[in-house]
Amino acid sequence: MKDKTFKKILSRYINGTASEGEKNIVEDFNRYFTEENKADIFDSVQHKKQVQSDIYKSIKRKITTKQANWYRIAASIVVTLGVGFSAWYSFYGPQKVLYTTVATSENEIKTIVLTDSSTVTLNHNSSLSFPQKFKSNKREVTLRGEAFFKISKDKNRPFTVAANNVTTTVLGTKFNVDMTAHRVSVSLVEGSVDVRGLGTSKVLKPKEQIEFNLTDSVVQTQIFDPKTTLLWMTNNLSFNNDRLLDIIKVLENKFKVAIKLQEPDLNEVRITGTFKGQSLTSILLAVTNTANLKFKKTTKNQILIFKTLPIDEK
Repeated sequence: MKDKTFKKILSRYINGTASEGEKNIVEDFNRYFTEENKADIFDSVQHKKQVQSDIYKSIKRKITTKQANWYRIAASIVVTLGVGFSAWYSFYGPQKVLYTTVATSENEIKTIVLTDSSTVTLNHNSSLSFPQKFKSNKREVTLRGEAFFKISKDKNRPFTVAANNVTTTVLGTKFNVDMTAHRVSVSLVEGSVDVRGLGTSKVLKPKEQIEFNLTDSVVQTQIFDPKTTLLWMTNNLSFNNDRLLDIIKVLENKFKVAIKLQEPDLNEVRITGTFKGQSLTSILLAVTNTANLKFKKTTKNQILIFKTLPIDEK
């Protein structure tokens, strides 16, 4: 990038019309110039101090004290003293960010430890993409599916989760994000989060859940039960003479499927059993065999439980 181009970017930055990419370029240069002090630009620390002093003297008459930040100083470096931006950009400018994607398969739950010591637990059939090294001013990841986040506190680097055009930003907290093609929900367990989507911004309190219906553009906030919402994180399920209707609700929440009972009287069928680390198919086989019932998949994520085969399949 040429110095002339950088000066145009600086002008747009100061006027508030720069793009996100241009803002990042200016801020990266500012951090480098004022903090990192690489030898390629300054001969010594004393040289750096002298340059800063000379630049400030040259611009202090043109700007107010409030405006006298190092973005204007960086502009004067290029304009008045000939310290070339292009040399910095060539060696230390924005580099291609390398990303890692971790995915889970059916019936697999995986915990990831990020470079900032934050942990992310992925539900099955989910994925998380994140940079191999977070930037110095922000931490950003992209989620597909569902995950529980336990974020290390860092007041200088907000942590943002992007999920289907809904963003959740935190400094350090515990929360769950569940994303499908048509819906995104964020459930806060501890701390606070700023959630934005569909033109809405909401700061959640613990035990609050916000849900975005992407099909109807409807946003709803409600209180949630962490034990129910986070049930997917446990491998053990235990039922003690529970109604089949209640068991179905648990299985739907844990395995993200829709289960339908063919007849209303099946709601009151009672089931007792303990399941440790078993798949949905294994659990359904045990439950239906116990009650002399059968089940089948009607679509990829829909299951029907019935007494006998439907007439059209006999």
